Amino acid sequence: MTELCNRREAKRYQTALRLQQCAVRLTLDHGFDGWTIDDLAAAADVSRRTVFNYFDGKAEVVLGPEPDVDEELVATFVGGGPTGRLFDDLIVMAHEATREKADSDQHMAAVRDAVMNDPRLIQLVHQRFESAAALLGDCIRQREGADFASEKVRVILRLLITFFDDALERTAADASLTFAQHFDNSVADARAALG
Repeated sequence: MTELCNRREAKRYQTALRLQQCAVRLTLDHGFDGWTIDDLAAAADVSRRTVFNYFDGKAEVVLGPEPDVDEELVATFVGGGPTGRLFDDLIVMAHEATREKADSDQHMAAVRDAVMNDPRLIQLVHQRFESAAALLGDCIRQREGADFASEKVRVILRLLITFFDDALERTAADASLTFAQHFDNSVADARAALG
């Protein structure tokens, strides 16, 4: 029974990945608003219903589901851990948020290209960023105290976004390292530059 479940999970994962890859390709070729769910279903050789069994809509297919960070890790972060240093702990959270995508680094780089070339996707990513920033900002204020300046929160979050973007560029240019390794290298380069 376990083997059957594992095969089903593997097939489900492969189907979801194929849908995402086709959606990114359609976006790169036609723009986000230049294709429909029916076009995606045809490109991935599945039914329209199958697409909606996996994803809620076009944005989720292209961008993937919202990152899901372990509640226990969030509680540890709010409590001052895991290292006791705010920025280092945010890096741990960033790794957790991208962990599930670690085996699809080139796909992440393709998504970045699609986003950077489509104003509608830039807007959708910005909305996601704002939502995530609000949640992470709340966590930072819970940890650091209500008087922790919102400007500081914003700068910290923008630094994280810059590291993500830089790591995606590096991944697209050099597939010999994983996204996580490029992310860590980007952080290390910033630390070295800022001394």
